Amino acid sequence: MSRVGDVVLSVDGLRAYHSSKDGIVKAVDDISFSIRKGEAVGLLGESGAGKTSVAMAIMGIFERLSRYYASSAANEGNKKLWSLRDNARKNGKTSEDLGVTLPGVEGHIWYGTIDLLSLSEKEHRIFCGNRITYVPQGTTRSLNPRLSIENQTLEVLWNHFRDTVSENEDLAKRVLDMLGIVELGDMAIRRDMFPSDFSSGEDQRVLLAMALISRPDLVIADEPTTALDLGVRHKILTAINTAREELGLSVLVISNDVGTISETSDKIGVMSSGRIMEFGKSSRILTDPIHPFTQAFMMANPSMEMLRKMKERGELLKRIPGRPPSLVSLPKGCPFNSRCTRAEAVCFETNPEWREIETGHWIFCHLA
Repeated sequence: MSRVGDVVLSVDGLRAYHSSKDGIVKAVDDISFSIRKGEAVGLLGESGAGKTSVAMAIMGIFERLSRYYASSAANEGNKKLWSLRDNARKNGKTSEDLGVTLPGVEGHIWYGTIDLLSLSEKEHRIFCGNRITYVPQGTTRSLNPRLSIENQTLEVLWNHFRDTVSENEDLAKRVLDMLGIVELGDMAIRRDMFPSDFSSGEDQRVLLAMALISRPDLVIADEPTTALDLGVRHKILTAINTAREELGLSVLVISNDVGTISETSDKIGVMSSGRIMEFGKSSRILTDPIHPFTQAFMMANPSMEMLRKMKERGELLKRIPGRPPSLVSLPKGCPFNSRCTRAEAVCFETNPEWREIETGHWIFCHLA
């Protein structure tokens, strides 16, 4: 695998809240982690845990979407909350400073010495198109049905590198090289075809090529294997690993599938209810997790290695008891307390601290 180097991206105390008719939704609630050069980090957890919201916050999309939905709902309470958010930001204040919970994104997302949350919308869009790119889930909604595969891949260069891309450069070759890295066959012939001519697995690899052609430092792959059969899924994951190796880039993989995360990631953050419950090396998380939620999630969605250990111990698959709490009205204390079989009184009274219990292994739990 690629040699791991200095920190490329550092997320510190990230909060991403949006407004709704029921109140403020705490989609991401005070999380921290980092990704090093050449490293792959996986975010794993239940649907609705906040994994995609983390990606959207990094890409500068979360707040724009939240504002759009708030304005389209025509809810005066929502509009007032966003007005308070704007005034607070103008005065350099946070929700904590004002003592009120507001929608929007707070905390820090560091790329080197640059805090992405301090950039304007235009600066953020340009920066992310160059240095950090995003492979969205749902290929049918992500590719333009009226543009050929070659033109869509080239469009990234024209939008972000118009002033630096030489007209004499063989751009077609650059496109073919990138489509080759993601293992799309016969592209010298098929490059003029349209998305409708490709399977969903091939569409996913086209999106990956579009994310790679600018040669970014970090690629975020959001549910890259959703609704794909095992053979196609393997090709997608191989393409991600090949691109990482050949280009020396960092990867953030988001999935609720343990197999996808285990095949791509050096480190794993396990999320529930907007929090990272446990973060550490994938070898440890997948085989010997510490947090009660991680243990319950792995028992319900075990890796092949964990299945082997469960069989040796005579254990059976178990579902996670109960349902995740509402992100509008999270319980006092640990958000997993009502479903945790080991919960004690302190778990219902105060939030756990985010603490490092071993070198590089972090946990959000009173009991560990």
